[in-house]
Amino acid sequence: MSILIFPFHSQALARNDEVFPEETLGGNQEWHTVENINTENGVAFANLGSWKAHRGHHFRNAHGILNIIGWGGLLPIGVIVARNFRRVPLKCDEWYNLHVRCQTSGYIVGAIGWGVGLWLGSSSKQQTLRTHRNLGTIIFTFATVQMLAICLQPKREDDHRRWWKIYHQVLGYALIAMIIANIFQGIQNEAHSEKWKWVYVGVLVALGFVGISLEIFRWVKPRIHINF
Repeated sequence: MSILIFPFHSQALARNDEVFPEETLGGNQEWHTVENINTENGVAFANLGSWKAHRGHHFRNAHGILNIIGWGGLLPIGVIVARNFRRVPLKCDEWYNLHVRCQTSGYIVGAIGWGVGLWLGSSSKQQTLRTHRNLGTIIFTFATVQMLAICLQPKREDDHRRWWKIYHQVLGYALIAMIIANIFQGIQNEAHSEKWKWVYVGVLVALGFVGISLEIFRWVKPRIHINF
């Protein structure tokens, strides 16, 4: 009867945290410990989390920029055009086409930004921003109604055109107010909120300066003609 004798490696027993050997290119075996595996997995998960945070940061910036340009920029410009370039104080024969183009492009850009915001909200379990999201949905709904109103507006000779005009203007001004409030609401939740706040304040100051200047010109122009 033969007795099989296996070599005894005390070093192997000393390494009680070894889990499996891995053969290298040279044919040697390297032992990997549980601690090494946990460290490697921790680094991998940390890199994955860093990549997701980096990607989310870029998408949040895109969401903010698109909404500031679309909802907060082009839509108010369309309102300024409709109010001041029709007859008084400045007459422009292409005012309606310019108004529609501003509203349409603002709606498209803002809707894309709104969609990005919904995706960010659904992919983030920590931050839902319910108020910001609900206001954004209301804004998108009202903006869609306004776009449909442009397509379905009654003719000039229709009796109910006057009521349609009142509704269109009131809803438009209410929409602008909600847009401004919601943009500031979203900025408060950003990491660099102070910078974004002053960027949008600059946009509002520019739009307000143009609008107020045209309103003053609207008030002064008839009196200039009367005096001369």
